[in-house]
Amino acid sequence: MPIGILVNVASVLMGGILGSAAGAYIPARFNKALTSIFGLSAILIGISMIGQMDSLSAVILSLILGGLAGEAAQLERSVNRGITVLARRLPGSSLSDEQRENIISMIVLFCFSGTGWFGSMNAGITGDHSILFAKSIMDFFTAAIFGAASGYLVGLIAIPQCAVFLALFYMSKSLMPLMTAGMIGDFKAVGGIITLALGLKLSGIRHYDAINLLPAIILVFFISHLWSLLPF
Repeated sequence: MPIGILVNVASVLMGGILGSAAGAYIPARFNKALTSIFGLSAILIGISMIGQMDSLSAVILSLILGGLAGEAAQLERSVNRGITVLARRLPGSSLSDEQRENIISMIVLFCFSGTGWFGSMNAGITGDHSILFAKSIMDFFTAAIFGAASGYLVGLIAIPQCAVFLALFYMSKSLMPLMTAGMIGDFKAVGGIITLALGLKLSGIRHYDAINLLPAIILVFFISHLWSLLPF
């Protein structure tokens, strides 16, 4: 049973809804301060994951090719457009530009972080849900804070998160045996770099279109493997 995934999804859903309900009672300065804190936390998580890298060249090549693919497909713009359409159709969900940016950042953090992907795959192959349980604690408070700032749509991110993590969980039995320690290390590093970019964005230090980097998460498996076959 994907217990860890269900707990993680529930933490995002509950955090987003509770944060949205309590948003009127939380001073704006608290939201701003906590957003910066979560940005710094994402930077720390990203740096710790980058430290597990096996091949710097494979990671850089994955980011370059993945970023170009994301830019060509205009992933960030497509997600932005989809969120805008959703906001217009749901009651009481009119979004400002800042709120829409927050939701895009949360989609990356909740659905496409290296920790979440590896945690789902690790749970599927070993039955160890500890990574997802730890992630759930941070996700609950993150969803609550951003739910207070951007509304209940933050909680609805739990729906695509559930779909992505369950797909990884059930695919992991065929994927994990094919992975080497180096491939997993490079995968975590790419996820860490994307998380770092997200942290810089949340902290207001530098804006990155983090969603456009997401193809690198898939490409890194193939590039890392091919790179390990080279005779140098």
